[in-house]
Amino acid sequence: MSKHIINMMLVVILVNLVLIVMGSGPLFATNLTAEGTNAARMVLVLDASGSMWGHIEGKAKIVIAKEVLTEIVNQIPSGYATGLTVYGHRRKGDCKDIEMVIPVGPHDAAAMLAKVQGISPKGKTPLSASVRQAAEALRYTEERATVVLVSDGLETCDMDPCALAAELAMSGVDFTVHVIGFDISKEDQGRLRCLADKTGGLFLTASNADSLRDALSETVAEVKVPPPPVVADPGTAVLKGPASVPAGADFSVQWEGPDSRDDYIAIAEKGAKDLSYKDYTYTKKGNPADFTAPGDVGDYELRYVHHHSRKVIGRTGIKVTPVQATVQAPDAADVAVEIEVIWQGPDYQSDYIAIAHPDQNPGSQVNYTYTKKGSPLKVRAPSDPGNYEVRYILGRGSKLLAKTNLEIKAVSASVQALTTADMASLFEVSWQGPDNKSDYIAIARPDQNPGSQVNYTYTKKGSPLKVRAPSDPGNYEVRYILGRGRKLLAKTNIEIKAVSASVQAPDSANANSEFEVQWQGPNYKSDYISIARPEQNPGSHITYTYTSRGNPVKIKAPKDPGIYEVRYILGRGRKILNKVTIRIK
Repeated sequence: MSKHIINMMLVVILVNLVLIVMGSGPLFATNLTAEGTNAARMVLVLDASGSMWGHIEGKAKIVIAKEVLTEIVNQIPSGYATGLTVYGHRRKGDCKDIEMVIPVGPHDAAAMLAKVQGISPKGKTPLSASVRQAAEALRYTEERATVVLVSDGLETCDMDPCALAAELAMSGVDFTVHVIGFDISKEDQGRLRCLADKTGGLFLTASNADSLRDALSETVAEVKVPPPPVVADPGTAVLKGPASVPAGADFSVQWEGPDSRDDYIAIAEKGAKDLSYKDYTYTKKGNPADFTAPGDVGDYELRYVHHHSRKVIGRTGIKVTPVQATVQAPDAADVAVEIEVIWQGPDYQSDYIAIAHPDQNPGSQVNYTYTKKGSPLKVRAPSDPGNYEVRYILGRGSKLLAKTNLEIKAVSASVQALTTADMASLFEVSWQGPDNKSDYIAIARPDQNPGSQVNYTYTKKGSPLKVRAPSDPGNYEVRYILGRGRKLLAKTNIEIKAVSASVQAPDSANANSEFEVQWQGPNYKSDYISIARPEQNPGSHITYTYTSRGNPVKIKAPKDPGIYEVRYILGRGRKILNKVTIRIK
């Protein structure tokens, strides 16, 4: 085989790794010839939820992801049709924020990279809806489709990714999701991996840039492995599992069977139709097959299903036995405070205590804490007052084992500040309020939403505290913001006034010489005198000296002769307060 063909195979294997692919195979690894490759249609799906601003080893996760994606996008053959889908990048708190920013078309690496680099994480994590929309756009019920999802968090939009994955897998021609959990806790991994498990895909984890690359490499190795053959005449299968298992517990099943393409072992209620199930595991995942028992007790049956013929070719009985749980919490609590919960239960790895609206399904919640934190543990109360439930949830399968009612009460706050302040100055604010851990005092434009501001200071700094005024004059609001949920509790108006400055410099100076500049101005900590070309923006310059150096200050002339400006720059906001022209000889 020629070196050219080998290189092309490596490229197409890598492309399989991060893209939604439609076709036969893994398409990129099949039908390669000296004349070229079969074209493929692909959509890259990128998590841009707000949590992607979290840092790993001093670098934001979104930055790490962009760097890795840049390496991949540049290696996609130009003959492929590609697209880019992003979620959580435009609006906060919007579960419909899913956008195909580049429609499917001839691959344009430069255009795709420009879109990737321009993404700024903001919102929620509608990963289930994103997977569904991608599957439907690619006609997954008519042709083969594979999804690789890189996510740094769980579903936050009241959908059950496990149920969705099972639905898509069973209704699709051959639908697979590979999942890379990026900087996700071990307990969260248990709740996210079902997207891969239910579709026969890989679930890999990454905790930093290096391990993210390792995860991608492992996926490459998996893509190299051809799918198992279809066995038309499967014969019979034998299953050996425990006679009984506690609800929600992990267990294994030994099997003997044809291991035909997409064969799976299911657990179903005894007497249910042959192709119904409570849970299932693909035989290609290995032997024994790993399961989590259903949350409902009763008599069940393990079944070996031959996918090609849709027939059960082996079965054995199993009983699911009860487990007990209890939760105790206060009858009422203030919004956003931490409440203490005493619990008893099986304490499986992914079990958790949740606070949820009474009408939310067991897999959804407002806040939660894993039971591994012990009993008692603390859960953050919701930011909205109202009636809620404290629940014990089986993490695998999202089964509600116990609950108790909780009333969340509203809280009040007040803020007091001067009616006016100079732009970019520090001004004092007195406040009263709950002083929760992430509460803060903000200054914002009246039209800004409660989660946006110009500047802020956390209430943990005490009362009174100081807030930096905006660098633009105008009318603003000083606000008390409940950090959890970004709720506006109190506000007062403030007018920010313009400040003036002046600079005096010689009409001319020799290149590379030092000259003096007299100035007047607010002399804030980061203010400076700069020399710049007239076309340079206020934040750019040839050289500068901070006003804190005194008056006059010395500044060095540029080495190139020409017409320049000596400027007084407001350090906060990079505003030109005054300027004069100087000729450099």
